[in-house]
Amino acid sequence: MLAQELISTVVPVLHPLDTGAKALRLMNEYHLTQLPMVVDGKYLQLVEEEDIMDWEDPDQLLETMEANPFKPAVPEGTHFYEALKLFYDHKLSVLPVISKEQEYLGIITKDNLLAILAQYNGVKEPGGLLVLEVEPRNYSLSEIARIAESNEVTLLSVNTITNSNTGKLEVLLKTNRQELQGILATFERFNYTIKYMFSEELEEDLLKKNYDLLMNYISM
Repeated sequence: MLAQELISTVVPVLHPLDTGAKALRLMNEYHLTQLPMVVDGKYLQLVEEEDIMDWEDPDQLLETMEANPFKPAVPEGTHFYEALKLFYDHKLSVLPVISKEQEYLGIITKDNLLAILAQYNGVKEPGGLLVLEVEPRNYSLSEIARIAESNEVTLLSVNTITNSNTGKLEVLLKTNRQELQGILATFERFNYTIKYMFSEELEEDLLKKNYDLLMNYISM
């Protein structure tokens, strides 16, 4: 998905003739800590809440602000992963999107980005989670996929992260199955370390067990 597909046009922009008080009010209204300043369709800079809160006079105009070179943005055709990197690197709450002609098109909000990231990772889909721990040199996505397929399990998403303490790779598998004992046994047979397993079925079993215990206690 490209940046242009994530644009929110409902969030307002700031103008140099707006006051600091107005900027803070809009940020509070839209639950943001930054808003873009735009003039004649051109993106000038990103105005930050913490800068304005230091002002003695909240009715001071934004045009009196010291010029700020901080103006992160992404071109409209950028993949959303690049937007995600900028959000992380600069601790952004919004990220302006610009055209090839440098025209301001709108912004990506953190909420919009989080929603699309959840879709790509299959968060909303029912199913269990497995976290494997492997040495980086032993990581083979094709083998993991083959093991899943042999257990008639579909991998909805695969994510990896290197554990800074151990140097090992943690592989997060989101599956379409809630019952994971079969694939778990296969991974163990192939000498994979299972770090975590989360299954809705296990939670349901635990709930049923606790309910049965309660019923037995009441009937005593």
